Amino acid sequence: MKRHNVFVCVMMFLIVMYSSIFADTAIDNEIALEYGLELTIEENDEPAVAGEFITNTLVSSIDEYEIFQQYDLNQRKLTLREWINSLDIELEPEKEEVMAVVTEQPAADTKYAYLTFDDGPSDNTVMILDCLQEYGVKATFFVLEVPGREDVYKRIVDEGHAIALHSSTHEYSEIYLTVDSYLDDIANLADVILEHTGVTTSLLRFPGGSNNTISHRYGGTDIMDRIIEATNAAGYVYFDWNVDSLDASKVTQDKDVIVNAVLDQSSVLKQPVILMHDSKYKTTTPEALPEIIEGLTQLGFSFEKLTPTTPVVQFNLNK
Repeated sequence: MKRHNVFVCVMMFLIVMYSSIFADTAIDNEIALEYGLELTIEENDEPAVAGEFITNTLVSSIDEYEIFQQYDLNQRKLTLREWINSLDIELEPEKEEVMAVVTEQPAADTKYAYLTFDDGPSDNTVMILDCLQEYGVKATFFVLEVPGREDVYKRIVDEGHAIALHSSTHEYSEIYLTVDSYLDDIANLADVILEHTGVTTSLLRFPGGSNNTISHRYGGTDIMDRIIEATNAAGYVYFDWNVDSLDASKVTQDKDVIVNAVLDQSSVLKQPVILMHDSKYKTTTPEALPEIIEGLTQLGFSFEKLTPTTPVVQFNLNK
């Protein structure tokens, strides 16, 4: 897709968000600024036409767009960012390629795969837990604070999986404003997890990854350096990933895309830390999981959950 056409696509998408979904909020402008775009709304814009264009370009069907309209506000924001990130457009100055690195290489005869899930709990988390139980596989869940789903936190722990910190709110503009705002966010989530599971966890994953640049908009270009320094000092251990399942590249990713992405990327690694998502609308992720587990087993992997002593997979930070 040509850069100009993609830019038009992004702009039209932001316009329809303003016109129909985010009419009572400043969310569209906030996200546009995060990506270095200027959002202008003209009186003669045609939201219906823009909506049709967006549906044909960014999502696979009218039904999928209607699903998007049913999202709560936070999920809409996350999805909008995911869609923009999936476009082939350079929205910021080109940076040196960022790779995930393992701080310690595992022994020559070990091949461990780490299944990790972000943004739950939801009904999809329950289906994932059912599948993991069937295969006797352990995984790691980087959770949000989701009132009413505390039973899922307990099930994660009771069935021997690792429960880890992602964010209470996943609101970039709040958590990445200062070091203290980030620490307060995860401390609150840690208290919720402790209350309902009896477990204190030191594992965390930063929303957007440790090298995200969205945080620069709120806390300055060095905010992640300062947050990482503070979390390290506080005894937290953070993990990024070196395998992206692509399940966040669209609202509901095709199951086969997820399976192939995981198996293809993992096949050349000895310690794949696999990024997947278990939020409400990621229904094809649990559908893909049996094939992923079977495929990784055929590749010679055993499965482990992350622990504070697991060799960490972390991105090289952008400076």
